[in-house]
Amino acid sequence: MSTTTDSPSWWRRNRWALVALPVALALALVAAGDRVRTLWWEQDLRRPTTVAAGETAEFHQRVYDGDGGTLPVDVEVRLDGVGEVTTLPEDMELPAGTRAVQVDLTLSADPDVVLTGCSLAVRDAAGTRYGYDAGGWGAAQSPMPCVPEDTPGPWAFADPDDLPRPATWSVSPVVVVPDGVEITDVALWWQMPRYVLLQASS
Repeated sequence: MSTTTDSPSWWRRNRWALVALPVALALALVAAGDRVRTLWWEQDLRRPTTVAAGETAEFHQRVYDGDGGTLPVDVEVRLDGVGEVTTLPEDMELPAGTRAVQVDLTLSADPDVVLTGCSLAVRDAAGTRYGYDAGGWGAAQSPMPCVPEDTPGPWAFADPDDLPRPATWSVSPVVVVPDGVEITDVALWWQMPRYVLLQASS
């Protein structure tokens, strides 16, 4: 007479895996949430280097070079003023209800430091940003608001015969803002979330 031994059920064989499953799912969700928070954090201006009006900011950052490495950004920046534009950039036509402001900056850096990937915006008292747009409203401004247009220094498409960027230079990019907006500060950045925040004179 043969004896039949019932094998353990699937639920019994896998009970420990089933117990561990909610924990594994929770850990996966936490890890995914951390990645989302990191990406969210890095896609906005959140870590300012702030200086008062008339003072010079010393800014140091390493930015990704797009090839798996990093490059240093070591620069000094001073906001000389923000004022109404007396002569618009070539071909710029302002929409109704807007005006153009000129941001005067003086910067200093080693001529070998890559600074071409910069962005600029002005802000009002509420923190609303109005970004520099090189080709906006028909204009033909420099695509790089923080370096001299003729001597931008090292960058991906630089001509070996180009003159070096001077150690100190000035730029005056023009930004379009709505009428009635009072500019309180200027933001300049190379890679979020870090940036230079330059307070404007009241």
